[in-house]
Amino acid sequence: MSGCQAHGDLIGPYVLGALEPDEMEAMRRHLAGCARCAEEERSLAGLPALLDRARVDDEVMTLSPGLEDEVLDRFVRERAATAPRRSRWPRLAIPAIAVAALIAAILIATIPGGADTAYARADLWSLPAGGGAAGVAEAAAVDAGTRVKLSAHDLPVGRGTAYELWCVRSDGRWISGGSFHARKDGTAAAELNAAVRPGQYHVVVITRRSTGGVRGPEIMRGKLAY
Repeated sequence: MSGCQAHGDLIGPYVLGALEPDEMEAMRRHLAGCARCAEEERSLAGLPALLDRARVDDEVMTLSPGLEDEVLDRFVRERAATAPRRSRWPRLAIPAIAVAALIAAILIATIPGGADTAYARADLWSLPAGGGAAGVAEAAAVDAGTRVKLSAHDLPVGRGTAYELWCVRSDGRWISGGSFHARKDGTAAAELNAAVRPGQYHVVVITRRSTGGVRGPEIMRGKLAY
C-alpha cells in the first residue's frame, strides 16, 4: 500500500470494513489528518461494491478480509510496477475484470480443491434476533486459516438478507469470516474463509452484516465440537 508507514497496511482492511470497531474509529481520525492515506482510501473506495457484484446467488464463496487485502496489495504492487518511471502512476478506478482475475489467481494459489476434511462442527441455534433460525457450520483447515462451510434455514430476511460469520477466539477477539446473503426463503449456503487457526477458537456466531465498523445483531451461535 502507498499510505503512510504507520497506517498504510490498515487501509485495505478499513475499506473492506474488516477492522475491529475501535480500529475503524482510529483510522477515521487518522484519515482526517493524513492526506497520503486519505488519497489511497479514496482510490480504493469502490472495491467493496465490485466484490459484492462478484457474488454467486446460489452458493456464495466469500473471501476473508485478509485474503481481500492481499488482492488489494497485489493489485497496487503490479500497477505500480508497470507505471512509467518518469511519473507517479495515476490513481485510476480498479477495473472489475482485473479484480476478478486477481481473486481467481489467489484462490487457486491458497485454497485447495474440494478435498478438505472437516475437523470441527457446530450446530447453530437461534438467538432472540434470529427468529427461530438454525444451521450447521463445518470447519476445515486451509493454508489461509479456516474454511467454514455454512448451511442455514429460517433466517429472518424481512429486514435484509446480508449476514456475517464470526469466529470468536479463546482470547475473546472476534475474527470475521466475511459476509454472505440468504435466499428469499431464508435459507443460505456459503463457504467462507477466516484468518484463524484450528484450536484458536471454539465459538461461531452469525450476525447481521457489519455497517460502518459496527457489528450487527447476533442471529445464531454455536460451539465447535473438535
